[in-house]
Amino acid sequence: MLEKHVTKWGQCSRISQGVIDVRRSLLCLAIASLIALMAHRPMSVIAVPSKTIPVAEVSGKDWHYDVTFPVYNSSSLERLIQCESQGRNISRTDSNGQISWGILQFNGTSTWNEMEQRFNFYGDPRNPSDAIHMADMMISGGLIRRWACARSLGLTK
Repeated sequence: MLEKHVTKWGQCSRISQGVIDVRRSLLCLAIASLIALMAHRPMSVIAVPSKTIPVAEVSGKDWHYDVTFPVYNSSSLERLIQCESQGRNISRTDSNGQISWGILQFNGTSTWNEMEQRFNFYGDPRNPSDAIHMADMMISGGLIRRWACARSLGLTK
């Protein structure tokens, strides 16, 4: 195999009229050597963990959620989740007759869709990680009043 690479190096190193350019020859020899070394080097496989490493935890009484992004309003989120669903991922009809989903009881046809557009974040309110992410952005954006629980918990100003 090495002979094959050296032959290619010889062909590569010659330029028109039989004159050899030293720089080009050295470059071709270096490339041929690297190819020969790589061909005989065993490949190694690096294991990639199947789960991402949690960055933050949002938790309450008898529940917790690990998320892979920073959470800036964890105390407010934990209190909202406890009030809205006690940490359970549920769907139920609200007093307005519309179905609210997930641990933060997002209304999927109005609130969630509106916030997707506003924050350019698309997900599913039934996915706890997505719900926490969206709610964290909403709270940072001054929209905590969107939850009735925020008012009853005294989280609004």
